[in-house]
Amino acid sequence: MNYDFSFDQARLNQLADQYLEHSSVTGRILFLGSSTENRLDLATWQLNTEEDYEAFTCSGFKLQVMELLDTLMTYRAQHKQPNASQGVIHINGSRLSIEWLPKYEVEAMRNNVS
Repeated sequence: MNYDFSFDQARLNQLADQYLEHSSVTGRILFLGSSTENRLDLATWQLNTEEDYEAFTCSGFKLQVMELLDTLMTYRAQHKQPNASQGVIHINGSRLSIEWLPKYEVEAMRNNVS
């Protein structure tokens, strides 16, 4: 089976449609996983307010994102895609997007909150 390059964004769109229809939240979720197992180890949520984080937690959005990240990481690793263990999800209102990045870039973003 070939790697589906639209898989990641299609799943993020489904999640956004379910949870972010009227959202104005902006921020990002930095994530890192084990390079040997390609499973989620760490996620850093960088949002505008603590209230946004609490709302995402209470609504179930946070849990769904974490489960999706684990699935996406495993899928990329199975298809030997680069940077399968780390990246960033951008949150821009009702839209989500993902970037798969080298580990050093994600770690630099964690240390430089913007």
